[in-house]
Amino acid sequence: LQILSSTGYAGAEAMAAELGRQLSLLGVELDLAVLDNAGKGNDEIFRVVGDRAAAAYRIPCARQFDPATLGALRHKLAERRIDVVHSHCYKTTFYAGLLRPFGSFRLVSTYHNWLTHTRALRVYAAIDKNLARLNDYSVGVASPVVQELHRYVKPQRLAQIDNGIDVERFLPTADAQAAKAALGVDPARFTLGFVGRLSPEKGLHFLLPALADASLAHVDLLIAGDGPERTAVEARIAELGLQPRVRMLGYRRDTAAIYAALDGFALPSTVEAFPMVLLEAMSCALPVLCTSVGEVPRMVEHHRTGWRVAPGQPGELRAALVEMSAQPEAARAIGRAARDKVVAEFSSRAMAGRYLDLYRKALDRR
Repeated sequence: LQILSSTGYAGAEAMAAELGRQLSLLGVELDLAVLDNAGKGNDEIFRVVGDRAAAAYRIPCARQFDPATLGALRHKLAERRIDVVHSHCYKTTFYAGLLRPFGSFRLVSTYHNWLTHTRALRVYAAIDKNLARLNDYSVGVASPVVQELHRYVKPQRLAQIDNGIDVERFLPTADAQAAKAALGVDPARFTLGFVGRLSPEKGLHFLLPALADASLAHVDLLIAGDGPERTAVEARIAELGLQPRVRMLGYRRDTAAIYAALDGFALPSTVEAFPMVLLEAMSCALPVLCTSVGEVPRMVEHHRTGWRVAPGQPGELRAALVEMSAQPEAARAIGRAARDKVVAEFSSRAMAGRYLDLYRKALDRR
């Protein structure tokens, strides 16, 4: 059983959905459960996993701690005879952990990252780390995450498993002109893209001033995503006079179609673990501009598989974009090298195989 608690669809949800899809292809009987937080359950992950799950269901959850959630989850675990529960956030780990005495299932939890820019998020992060003691295995998607978990769990119960994507879905475009026309993109201009949640750690407030520089007047930007920072991002675009060159697309399911219309991709984050969107863009053979955070330095080698700069530095972002957009042939060659790296090292099939091995190890602990 994969279980999530989410009202949106971002990197962790995309990883869980693709993991579920690949596990089913490997012959695993997969259930999917999502905590329906005050009626704000996430439909997108059900759509992605689709009929590959043996069963998919929502678990009611009206507040942070809801006894009805425990009862509903306990019933499903017994009814479906679940062998392994795989949780993806502190709330699902908390509920599954409370039910450990009432079942024989093994508990595996994946830790994607912890955000700490508000007091509430710092409290949730502390809870999440302490709950790791309940797991049979704790998995970090990046080495900084694993290092932090070392403070809470024994090394023999820790693993690092890289995120992976479907490299057959995210392919280099065969018809860039058609893809650009479909999105109304001017083929005579260099079009940069950002895909992700609009939240402070994604660093758009550093990218937009870089884009406003006169040296990048030939570059347009497509922003696909939604989130708490949308109003602030729109205000910053207006303040910098970038409305003619920056388009807000909102949340989009068809990210592969967006990548196909781009000449380059930017992820200017100040905090990341193992960003799925970066893998997706690289798999589409796009030249990427990113920051040296989390596991990104393993993914992108500067000037070989992309451009990598320090986080929070508009000047460095500007210089890298000038170089990328001024050398289209060299940029395309770097994009092809990025695709080769993702195919060789970061496929979702390989990720699923590693998780399946871990599930078997957890079951052997009985």
